[in-house]
Amino acid sequence: MGRQGTTHYYVHGKDNIPFHTIILPALLLAHGVNLHLPDDIISSEYLTLEGRKISTSQNWAIWMKDIVEKYNPDSIRYFFMANGPEKRDTDFSWREFVERNNNELLGSYGNFVNRTLAFIVKYNDGTIPKGTVEDEIKNRIDNIYLEVSKNIEDGHFKDALESIFDFVRFGNKYYDSREPWKTRLADKELCDKALNNCVQIIANLAVLLQPFLPFSSEKIIHWLNLKNEWKPQYVQEGLKISDISILFERLDQRIIEEEKKKLG
Repeated sequence: MGRQGTTHYYVHGKDNIPFHTIILPALLLAHGVNLHLPDDIISSEYLTLEGRKISTSQNWAIWMKDIVEKYNPDSIRYFFMANGPEKRDTDFSWREFVERNNNELLGSYGNFVNRTLAFIVKYNDGTIPKGTVEDEIKNRIDNIYLEVSKNIEDGHFKDALESIFDFVRFGNKYYDSREPWKTRLADKELCDKALNNCVQIIANLAVLLQPFLPFSSEKIIHWLNLKNEWKPQYVQEGLKISDISILFERLDQRIIEEEKKKLG
């Protein structure tokens, strides 16, 4: 029996749909003690590896103990959710794993976080500058929590990630358009405002990505002294930061062929 207000999710591969949608609910009903039936059933499609069906007996597989020892766990988590078989069959390829790590995690998200915070450390003594949050950014922050929450509750993790990374892309465009590398000398007040707004975007990205990228989010939450609560976050001006580091490392293209040679 489920607690009042509890939502029961049944998560499985598509080959188990008949059991979880017909047989198991029938067994629960037949039990006769008011057992909680599934509220939401999430079925994934199939995942192949380099275009072939995964087979542990033929060593056409990636062993978890090996991949987690060698690669950033957030990179692994990101790829399996962003490229997962949520609505259609998908394929794990080492080339796409490397490219998505380098282009999306490192090149887009990691770059936005690093260039903003490193700029503040270098040119503002590590102190979050003064600034007023722009209306567009505040509205985006308010709305994205609602949007991502709905997608997560519906089991649409890929849509949730896409919404968050659309906000990442917005942050990069905002940073580029404000040109803090120019305004730090020409108009310090304008520079400070832009950096403050970038920090607010980063703070909320860290919280929004915590269910997906817990290790990198934990670092940012620590740097910006955030509360790990699912609600809009705003960093106070005057906060000192100093111990920032690179969130994601670039993966060398050579590992693509190296890893593929291990298969079979």
